[in-house]
Amino acid sequence: MRRRDVLRYGAAAAGAAGIGVPAAGRAAARGGRRVAVLGAGVGGLTAAHELAERGFEVTVYERRSVPGGKARTLYAPHTGTGGRRDLPGEHGHRAVFGFYHNLPDTLRRIPLPGGGTVHDNLATVGWIELARTGGRLTTPIPLRGWKPAPADAGSLVTSLTGLIGENLRLPPWESAFLAKQFAIQLTSCTERRFGQWEYLDWWHYIQADRMSRDYQRLWGGGVHILQALNPRTASTRTCGQGFEAIFCDLAGRGSDGPPDRVFNGPTSEAWIEPWAAQLRALGVRFAFGRSVETLRLRQGRIETAAARGPDGRLGRIDADWFIAAVPADRAARLWDSALRAADPRLAGMEGLRHTWCNGIQFFLPRPADVIQGHIEHVDSPWKLVSIPQSAFWRAPFARTWGDGTAQQSLSVDISDWETPGPLYGKPARNCTRAEVAQEVWAQLRAGLKGLDETPPRQWYLDEAITEEGGQLRNDDPFLMNTTGSWDLRPEATTTVGNLFLAADYVRTHSNIDFASMETANEAGRRAAAGVLAAAGVSQEVRTFQGYEPPELAAAKEDDRDRWRQGLPHRLDTERR
Repeated sequence: MRRRDVLRYGAAAAGAAGIGVPAAGRAAARGGRRVAVLGAGVGGLTAAHELAERGFEVTVYERRSVPGGKARTLYAPHTGTGGRRDLPGEHGHRAVFGFYHNLPDTLRRIPLPGGGTVHDNLATVGWIELARTGGRLTTPIPLRGWKPAPADAGSLVTSLTGLIGENLRLPPWESAFLAKQFAIQLTSCTERRFGQWEYLDWWHYIQADRMSRDYQRLWGGGVHILQALNPRTASTRTCGQGFEAIFCDLAGRGSDGPPDRVFNGPTSEAWIEPWAAQLRALGVRFAFGRSVETLRLRQGRIETAAARGPDGRLGRIDADWFIAAVPADRAARLWDSALRAADPRLAGMEGLRHTWCNGIQFFLPRPADVIQGHIEHVDSPWKLVSIPQSAFWRAPFARTWGDGTAQQSLSVDISDWETPGPLYGKPARNCTRAEVAQEVWAQLRAGLKGLDETPPRQWYLDEAITEEGGQLRNDDPFLMNTTGSWDLRPEATTTVGNLFLAADYVRTHSNIDFASMETANEAGRRAAAGVLAAAGVSQEVRTFQGYEPPELAAAKEDDRDRWRQGLPHRLDTERR
């Protein structure tokens, strides 16, 4: 941590309520309005924001020393010299897509010290590129408006066929088939989405086994790259909703802004730190270095929680309302037998599956000759997506971060940690951290020209990835939406009277539900709304719904009639 962070966050933690505060002090809190938010990721901070604005007394407990969760910037220790900051790494590339609505609303409500809001710190990404290997043509695609003509399902198929064929150069019959499958998703009624497509995996739905290798990599591997989902296990409903949001976004329909945006600086500096400052201004207190271990249930309510502090001792957390805002794998460990009996949906979370999706940054001695946008490395075994992230930052990189020799940050997400790589013949999770860096660089070079033969001397792999016993361990796994997983995910409001949930595993009801900053933000809003309702406060917390093209309403209604009659979708000739 930088010294100013230690001073800022340490002072806040020292004064946080609930741990190390005398009982008399706790009793003096406003009756019925004390909220303990357990976790300082996007979901927890969102819930804290909404409740603090409405006069609740909120304390956020976080196991780390800084807020932000997976969204925080990961600074490479001791790399800054001469008054420069440590080199900034990221868990991921932090895209804010145009089909996000909940998150941008929050960003607009976070003021910046010099005027404006954090939303002003978003920079537009104008291009994506499909980087290919083996002599295949690399395709840069401008993120400009697509003009569909979805008057009915048939014309939608024609329009999608043109879009796919123009940009991806698949055989015409594969483009036409895929367009039909997409059109089915866009015109399926809600009942079919949750009653049929939720239980079919994406690989089978797009019939990838009988298609070309390019088709498999683009549209099977594509969900792995875009949504960190395994196409052989991912729910067709989740994948279909994601692609529907992308298509509407490209068409400029229902978008909050440009299709693709990133922050104009390291995430913590451009977003998380101003957010924490705004929350403190609203009265929110932070208790860092507190890892919540138990929740005590008594007479249908959480009576107290316990968290282990920096000194290794358990401390008591007292509050009227508790919001569990930790990831699914950690939340499931909090649910003891009494809680699982009180709300069986909590027990169902044991069936949720997780994967790895973590970032590595290469700090280049000179700017890379690559497109200024997101690059999907379609043929990479580890399903890489990269972006020259610092090219979108306002501050000059070499003068602001590191030792002055690094000119650019090339940020890479690794979405597949199970497939062997070509350099070492091992999956990423069986490599050392150094081998991961070497392997990722080799896979980048296979699809990009202009990169040096060897990786730069300065790189930083997500600090959640540690080496233990010859293998890697991941302290921050990623929720994976598998077939049927919707049935295992709880709502933000539980049957325990004062317990609420705010993380990306919570059921969300906008246009996407794969793990993201947007779904975590929506979950935090829903948790806050649950607290308000339980506390008898007649105020609402707004949640934004996904866009649905009105031109397709008749087709969805037709499908609803067919669903009720037990008939397949009108275009679904494969299942008749």
